[in-house]
Amino acid sequence: MQASRIQLIPIGIDAWRVVDPGRGPIGHVRVGRDAQGEHFSVKRFHPSDRRFHALGQFGNRDDAIDALLLST
Repeated sequence: MQASRIQLIPIGIDAWRVVDPGRGPIGHVRVGRDAQGEHFSVKRFHPSDRRFHALGQFGNRDDAIDALLLST
């Protein structure tokens, strides 16, 4: 995980806002649980339309954050 570049700000139980201090908010990560265990849903913020776009679900938080940071 490229954690040195970002801040994770809790926004509720099992949810974080992902912020790049130089660019501002870049997305959200939320944990969900079901019969298969935990999964982490990622949404990327697009400033051009001021909306969040789903990127997918991941097996752990580090992979979810890496996917968010590597998305465009």
